[in-house]
Amino acid sequence: MATFQIDIWGEMCPIPLIKTERQLKKMSCGDVLVLETDHSCTSRGIVLWARQHGHEINEKEVANGIWRLELTKRNN
Repeated sequence: MATFQIDIWGEMCPIPLIKTERQLKKMSCGDVLVLETDHSCTSRGIVLWARQHGHEINEKEVANGIWRLELTKRNN
């Protein structure tokens, strides 16, 4: 299992989702993708998308207005 991280700070949808999809294509099942964002709508959008596509995702507000997402790839 490997861990990856991509920068989505200050970016509005759909850019964070596009970056997430591109990174997931390079990853294996069980790998983890860590994302941090300062946009609540970006966080919610990625959480909903990940669940709809069968991935495991944990969302946590780590500071006021900063969300950390840990997405575990569950399928190809």
